[in-house]
Amino acid sequence: MSTLPIVQLRRRQDFWLKSQETARELRKEAHTIDPERPQRGIGRAAHNLLQLMQQVEHPTAETNQQQEFYKLYGTYRDWIAAATTEKAARDSNRRLSPKNREKVVGLHSSFNDSLREIFNRWGTAITPADTMQLLNNFIPIADKPYYRELMENHIKGVRTELLAELALENMGFEVVRATTEQDKKGIDYLITDSRGKQTAIDIKSSKTGADEANAQNNLYGDSTIAVCPFSPRTLKRIHTILPADPYEQMLGPSKEMLENLYDSGVVDNDEYARIKYKLNEQIADLHERNSNPTRTGKKLTHV
Repeated sequence: MSTLPIVQLRRRQDFWLKSQETARELRKEAHTIDPERPQRGIGRAAHNLLQLMQQVEHPTAETNQQQEFYKLYGTYRDWIAAATTEKAARDSNRRLSPKNREKVVGLHSSFNDSLREIFNRWGTAITPADTMQLLNNFIPIADKPYYRELMENHIKGVRTELLAELALENMGFEVVRATTEQDKKGIDYLITDSRGKQTAIDIKSSKTGADEANAQNNLYGDSTIAVCPFSPRTLKRIHTILPADPYEQMLGPSKEMLENLYDSGVVDNDEYARIKYKLNEQIADLHERNSNPTRTGKKLTHV
């Protein structure tokens, strides 16, 4: 019998223990900085604790985990400030100035980077709902529809990017994550196919979002192609964040993403046929290993 569920349970327990411990330390530091309004001191508290962690001469897995949670909580506070700025502009029916828009995009980007670090370490043991609960426990937003929906979309977006990255690697693309400056221009990844053709792509969580982004890109002559890689059903079927694919769960979704890349013009007929053939080979091999455990010594179990 596989011990994987037990391992995952322990990982989940570690996740909650470490997140609660770092939250307490951060609140304590924030209270020292601003006793009357501790929430205002969270950003500075996160900065102070991160500096302490970075002075550790021989960092361990535990100190690295602490840093990641401090970053997440600090950028979460900044994210709330950015969301508040956007909401104020929307409620007063005005546009943000270019300077404020760049600042807001930068704060969202920093928060998304912090989310990725958490997902990369804990993803196979936690769900999107766990992430939402973690953040809401620190600074409550669940009872505020605007903030809750915006946060759920951010979590979904970062998760979709990570799953798309796995799918692209399954397809054999060379995948390079965009720089901060490229990210501000709406680029998530630069992917290179087998013939050396490079394409800038923007991963969207919905078909509507991808269509709107492509319409804008076409209007301004931007060669970036927005792609919605997976259907809502596929995203729901994959339970965890999944920053790794040890059980090859992404082979089926990779075929789905390939169809969307083809429909979006990212791959042509020849590349489509070549990649689809390779994916079908991998899927057939996976089925063979699951039906004949003696080939690998154990049956692959999807989680």
